[in-house]
Amino acid sequence: MDLDEKIGQLFVVAARDDVVRHVRDNHIGGVIWFESTAANAARMNAEWQSIAGTPLLISADLEAGMGMRFTDTTWWPPAMALAATGDPSFAEEQARATAREALAVGVQHILAPVADVNVDPQNPVINTRSFGEDPRDVARYVAAFVRGVQDEGALACAKHFPGHGDTHIDSHLSLPRLDVSRERLDAVELVPFRAAIEAGVGSVMMGHLAVPALDDTPHLPATLSPQIIRLLRDEGFEGLVITDAMEMGALIEHFDAGEAAVRAIEAGEDQILCSADTDAAIAAVREAVRTGRIRESRIDESVERILRAKRGAAAAPGRRKRERRPKRPPLHIAERAITLVKDEHGLLPLKTNNLTAVVVSDFPEPNPLEEAVRLLNPKRVLTIDSTTKHATAEGAIVMLLALRPKSYAGRIAIPEAAKRLANRDTIAVSFGSPYVLGDFGTAVCAYGIQPVLQRAAIRAIRGEAPISGRLPVTL
Repeated sequence: MDLDEKIGQLFVVAARDDVVRHVRDNHIGGVIWFESTAANAARMNAEWQSIAGTPLLISADLEAGMGMRFTDTTWWPPAMALAATGDPSFAEEQARATAREALAVGVQHILAPVADVNVDPQNPVINTRSFGEDPRDVARYVAAFVRGVQDEGALACAKHFPGHGDTHIDSHLSLPRLDVSRERLDAVELVPFRAAIEAGVGSVMMGHLAVPALDDTPHLPATLSPQIIRLLRDEGFEGLVITDAMEMGALIEHFDAGEAAVRAIEAGEDQILCSADTDAAIAAVREAVRTGRIRESRIDESVERILRAKRGAAAAPGRRKRERRPKRPPLHIAERAITLVKDEHGLLPLKTNNLTAVVVSDFPEPNPLEEAVRLLNPKRVLTIDSTTKHATAEGAIVMLLALRPKSYAGRIAIPEAAKRLANRDTIAVSFGSPYVLGDFGTAVCAYGIQPVLQRAAIRAIRGEAPISGRLPVTL
């Protein structure tokens, strides 16, 4: 490769961008999918690979299975639901299924599992994407997920190093600060990442968060910190170090695209994910090499790691011999995850259909819980969102809460109109964050809006299925 080709290998663009031009002109090394169908992704991945001089490493955030990004595929429960089952084998099985389906459409790099320990109840962006608050439990599920992905021949990614779980600012919007001691990092945040490394994880994503105990440079996220990336290498990690999306607010509020890319490579990053301006970033890196700010040998180090990862992905699927285990469907996992948080007034199992279903949602669509409402078959349905000023309901209420972590949301909270409706006869079911359930006398957690979780939750509150999940966090 010449210098331009080598620099291009360090960049990953979104599938929604002009991928063909970036492959031909910028020699990019990878593509990341955000939303599509499996059929479209398979077709486009094959087309892009056919024109790439060097095979592409194609990735997607598949923390909750293919359905998280590809609308016509299986949408599995989120990490916290897996942990609620108490059985890490579910995480491994879900990861295996995800890897097989991903490889079938040409996605070799699965940007999961989330290795963050969710300590902060106000965390708006990690929350149920984490396996919980206990670092040892999180470590067990992280290692199981890594094994599942990589035994199928795909590449897993532990994220967001050194740990995004004790933050209450969304890094999509601004730069969070993890203000804890090094001793605390060793005892909590770093534990799951060490487990991932021991399990052989192929890549680690750096978090867009400041960590003064490791690097006190003002406004400098771990993504751009040589000290923090050096710590990751000192932990024994030899695989790909990748950035989180470089177009996120935590980066762009302090650095332009070119300077951010140069600093990331100087710090030790191997892949630059979703630059705010890929053309400008590549030009800035090329100029940095020309002027001697970045040594070409530094570029070569990353290219070697990228090519090694691509060679491994090319051997998929079924790279390793493995024990075949019985396949358990997502609904089985979902039913095991449903958690009874409390039932102070003996309202469960649900004894009547003469009730009002109150759908409380922070989603743009009218009702993300259609399956739950259909199965509940209430007499009345009321929808509340953050713009609702006043609402009324009579008699028994089942409050269906679709309040979950999502990018750029900023916070997770129950609207005041919904809080005023709640009474002694209210059953609250969270299809998202468990932390919103603290003020309800009867509360059940389903952890996500996935249809399988909706079906499992309604069966559980009707007494048609046992409730055996355990809460992985403290309310």
